[in-house]
Amino acid sequence: MPKINLNPEERKELLRLEKQIKDKTVGIRIRIILALDLGYNNQEVAEILLVEEDTVSKWKRKYLKGKLLTDWLQTNHQGYSGRLDEDQLKQVDKFVKDGVITDCQEVVEYIRNNFGLAYTIDGVTKLLHRLKFVYKQTVVIPSKLDTQKQAEFLQRYEQLKKKLKANEKILFMDGVHPTHNTHQVRCWVKKGENKTIKTNTGRSRLNIQGAYEVENTQAVTHFSETINAVTVMEFLDKIQAHYWWCAVIYLICDNATYYKNKLVQEYLARPSCRVQLIFLPSYSPNLNFIERLWKYMHQKVIGVKYREKFKEFDFDIRYFFDHLDQHQEDLRSFIGTRLHLITA
Repeated sequence: MPKINLNPEERKELLRLEKQIKDKTVGIRIRIILALDLGYNNQEVAEILLVEEDTVSKWKRKYLKGKLLTDWLQTNHQGYSGRLDEDQLKQVDKFVKDGVITDCQEVVEYIRNNFGLAYTIDGVTKLLHRLKFVYKQTVVIPSKLDTQKQAEFLQRYEQLKKKLKANEKILFMDGVHPTHNTHQVRCWVKKGENKTIKTNTGRSRLNIQGAYEVENTQAVTHFSETINAVTVMEFLDKIQAHYWWCAVIYLICDNATYYKNKLVQEYLARPSCRVQLIFLPSYSPNLNFIERLWKYMHQKVIGVKYREKFKEFDFDIRYFFDHLDQHQEDLRSFIGTRLHLITA
């Protein structure tokens, strides 16, 4: 059998691995090769490392046959830290950042095809953690969002806040149509068990218009059979009555057609009307605080309880909005006070 004759780079790599490997059996395999390279024979290595001579012969033979260290070690442990140099790590980092990688096998193949190194699934998983990646859901964003217009709106909003007078308010307005059904939510469940919640047809729904005040975590709502120009005007009346002391009420809303209806525009043009609509850029739900209130409602109210009758569902939703002050601290944390731009 040929002798082990390591070049300086191979010996340096094995010495580095021997210090990093936590598995004792893998460490012994590496020390066998290092000792044989120093000129010790199989028997001497076996005596020094307290292993069988057959074991020394076996791992010497496998090392001489193996093309890669992982072939020789025959281990499913992680890809060894440092095997990829800095430039290669940057390439892997870019490959994962630029793509939608749902399976570590894609990274295993990328490393093999580009660098000739064999990583295991477990090794790549740990490598990605070292590169500060986590496995989480993608965030769906509108394909037509305009990042520049969003930035311009955010700047306008910040300027409006700075100039806001004591008798003026900024509210975020939107309509929502919750269906009579439960929704999947995350909750704590015993390991190995499932938490089941009944569902129903979900054919009935509520139509709610809401206006949310960030400063005081308050909301004005209006329930109706539908949402159209007439019910929008009814809601604007309700908002002005609620904020009777305000000289100007800025309502930030999306571009729903009923807000731009001729009747609504005529309503807004009345001298007695204290409401000014400010339209969000198209496809910008991330810039509307009330979207977070709807999300809170779905998670904390709708998703956690099965309601047999629609009237129960209706009652619970109305009760939630009528007693929003009971959720004030939770809402302040959940909704926050800052708007965030989306990077497309």
